[in-house]
Amino acid sequence: MNSPSAVNRTLIALAGIALLGAGLWLLGATRAIADHLPTGWPAPPADGVLLDREGLASLRETGWWAPAVMAAGTVFTLLCLAWAVSRTPVRGLRPTGPLSTARTQLRLTALEDTVCEDARRIEGVARARCRIALRRTSAHLALRVWTLPGYTAKDVLDGLGTVSTTVEHALHPRELNTRTRVSAQRHAAPHVR
Repeated sequence: MNSPSAVNRTLIALAGIALLGAGLWLLGATRAIADHLPTGWPAPPADGVLLDREGLASLRETGWWAPAVMAAGTVFTLLCLAWAVSRTPVRGLRPTGPLSTARTQLRLTALEDTVCEDARRIEGVARARCRIALRRTSAHLALRVWTLPGYTAKDVLDGLGTVSTTVEHALHPRELNTRTRVSAQRHAAPHVR
């Protein structure tokens, strides 16, 4: 989980807990809260609470109460669902991505395989592994490369930049964020017995 997403979810959870606590406190509040109400609000009886049974019964008797509550609940649920869907990576839902050419779709696994093959063709690269995640307006390329003994990261970075540019052109409407990790492959040392 990346850091902005974790902070976002934590803040939303804390806000939800605070609102739930405030609502439960108001439901059980007694006369102490009545002194802090706005002047236009009617004062509750001394032995009553803000939401008593008679008040709720009078609301339910009106014709607008049930439709208003159902409409507000439906709108709130749909907004939460739309937000959750917008935060979900597209990879699991639609395994294809539009190419920059008109009406062409490409499977992400095929694009990942091609990127890995292109990276392996770079001089000095022993192995390569990649993963592409799509969102509505952006794409994320995570590229992991192991160099052959005797090569450094500086030797292969230009070629990896070319591979990243190719992926950026393939997924043109989306902004591409690339994270590249280059590691050196270990020398095979002979074992002495």
